[in-house]
Amino acid sequence: MKVDRIDFEGWEQCVKIVQRDLTLIVTTEVGPRIISCTLNDHGNLFYVNPDEAGTRGGEKWHTYGGHRLWCAPEDIEFTYAPDNQPVQVAQEDNIVRFTAPVEKSGVQKTIAIQPLEGRNGFRIEHRIRNAGNQPLQLAPWALTVMHAGGTAIIPHNLERPHQLLPTHSVSLWGYTDPGDPRIHWGKRYILIDQNETATTPVKIGLQNPYGWAGYAVNNQFFLKRFAWDDSARYPDLNCNCEIYTNPDILEVETLAPLLELAPGTSTAQIEEWEVFDNIPTPESNGDIDLNILPLI
Repeated sequence: MKVDRIDFEGWEQCVKIVQRDLTLIVTTEVGPRIISCTLNDHGNLFYVNPDEAGTRGGEKWHTYGGHRLWCAPEDIEFTYAPDNQPVQVAQEDNIVRFTAPVEKSGVQKTIAIQPLEGRNGFRIEHRIRNAGNQPLQLAPWALTVMHAGGTAIIPHNLERPHQLLPTHSVSLWGYTDPGDPRIHWGKRYILIDQNETATTPVKIGLQNPYGWAGYAVNNQFFLKRFAWDDSARYPDLNCNCEIYTNPDILEVETLAPLLELAPGTSTAQIEEWEVFDNIPTPESNGDIDLNILPLI
């Protein structure tokens, strides 16, 4: 792993982390945001808001883009706490930690990045600490804002032996049309297209015990792995995996279980990221086994 300081999209002193052929760039003047993810210099897989790139400070929450850490359940005051101030950066061996200032709620967020040995990938720890004096009901929520023009893939295998009980449920948001042509309801996978000509957003969530979800774009595949605990309670009607898209972006989101976080304690959501090259974007569920799954 190689770590450097660079300027990026108007932000100064960003941290550049290279593991084999994969490069992450993390902001330090705001965030923390993993603002760029690039494999073999083929371009940023993450979205950067061109109207907010390089901005900093103020009391308004900004989109910025990239990968961020939130607290669920979604609440306009609690969740949308501005992340516009500088973060502390600490490196210990092969782990780089980015810690934000304490928020008004008492929440303090840290993103720790560690390389995956022998792979084009990283382990991303999203840690929430309660630095206040009151217990907090929350779940760490990791959101990756992807570049436009691709397709998200979520496994949800329905091809199982006949059983009397349901396999899982799907959560829908009020603005989501289940018949939207961007959603492809397969028996083994759900595909969701990012379409820049669409006029409305779409969001779905579900229980994902398979532990992975991904996004195919520009002949590359971004994969994230994460946990599922069938004994825990998750936000949003028990979702550990969610996809949101609008005309500009698509977000691949994962959530940890809900819990009461006592003062002075912390909780974390762990993701493992890998990026694969020369992977075409699937046009149907039938494309996935041949092009994606042998890599997983």
